[in-house]
Order: sequence, then structure tokens, then C-alpha cells
Amino acid sequence: MDKYEASVWDLSGIPAGKAKTALIASIKAGTATEASLLAAVAVQRGVASDDYPCDNNGNDCTTIYAVSIAGVTPSSFITWFQAQAAAANSGKRLLTNAEWQIAAAGTFDPGVSAAGSLDCNTKNGGGAGVDAVVDTGSRSNCVSRFGVYDMVGNLDEWVADWVPPSTTCVTALFASDFNCLAGASTAFGPGALVRGGDFILGASAGVFAVRGDGTPSSADGSLLGFRAAR
Repeated sequence: MDKYEASVWDLSGIPAGKAKTALIASIKAGTATEASLLAAVAVQRGVASDDYPCDNNGNDCTTIYAVSIAGVTPSSFITWFQAQAAAANSGKRLLTNAEWQIAAAGTFDPGVSAAGSLDCNTKNGGGAGVDAVVDTGSRSNCVSRFGVYDMVGNLDEWVADWVPPSTTCVTALFASDFNCLAGASTAFGPGALVRGGDFILGASAGVFAVRGDGTPSSADGSLLGFRAAR
């Protein structure tokens, strides 16, 4: 289970050879660092825009890799297909919904977080009055009992499961967390689950927040990322 939301790195600009092979091996082993990626001239994608070098369907996503490191902006603007491909290239996979739920257990839910607090980033994460994503692991109070960071707020996270796409949102079990799993559509689909809420949801973000109203080909702007597991 990755401790941090994924940052996605593009290695297409690195010439083939021993150095690139060694970097890929370090990514797969979980020992790559931001410094080693930057030194190799890898490029992080999905920080400020949808700049992934492959299609939304993920079929040609051969040069992007999911990395779990602290202190970076997690990548967003990503589809389920691209996230799955980035995880697979790194020798990983998307979490199942059940795995995500247990990994999130014990994460402190602040409801609406204060600007600059150490609580989970559910509101005003970028500073006074500015809702924005924050760096991975920078909210030290936002950690589960299994040592996994940012599972409430910051970015919505894709999980592996597909569902009939929902059209109605209701109150979640046990909490006021956002829940869109009702009213299955017969007009479009499939839906793919995202978990945890994001940096604009406030009290609606939390360990029980779940949405199935988006398709796996949707990138959903700056709100949607993922984490991976082995």
C-alpha cells in the first residue's frame, strides 16, 4: 500500500540505457526519490494541467510511472485508465474499494480544515481562503492507523472497482460524507469509484466519502488522483 498519493513521472525524454533501466528498477522497488527523478530529467505530469503524453483510454501509456514520495504535489487531471497504466508500469495496481476503506481507518476527519493546519486538507488547503491541493504527507495529522497519509481530502482517489454510474447523492452511512451511489443510470456508463473526497468538499470529505457518478474516462480536473498498491 502506498503511503502517499501518487505523483506521475514521464520518462519518455530519458535516453534508453543503463541509467534509465536503473531508474525504472528503483521506481519498481519503491526507492526512487524526487531528487533522483529530477536528476534523470524525468518530468512530473498532472501537476497544473492534463499534460499526460498518452490517451485517456490508457492504451498507449507506456512511459508514465506512479511514484509514492513525500513532499511533492500529487498528480491529478488523470483518468482511471491512465492511473491504472501508471501503476502497472511501476509494478503496482489500483487499490480495491475494500482495501482503500481499511487503509483509511483511523484517519482524523476535521470536517472543515483551517487554512495551514496539520489536519486533513478538506478546505482552504492552499492558505487563507484559497482551496488547493497540498504536498503529499505535509498534513501530519492526516494519517491512518496504518501509516497512510491524505486519505481524507486533498485529492479524490480512483479505486479499482467499476459500478453502474450513479445519478443521485445521499448521506453516507456513519457520517455526513459525500455519497453518490444511488440512482443507477441506464443512459451512460460504466461508473468508476473514487474515495475520500477532495480539497473543496469540507465536511463532505472523509473516510466514508464515495462517488460512482463519473466514468473511468473522466479526468475531473484538478480534483482527482489516485494511490497504488502491490
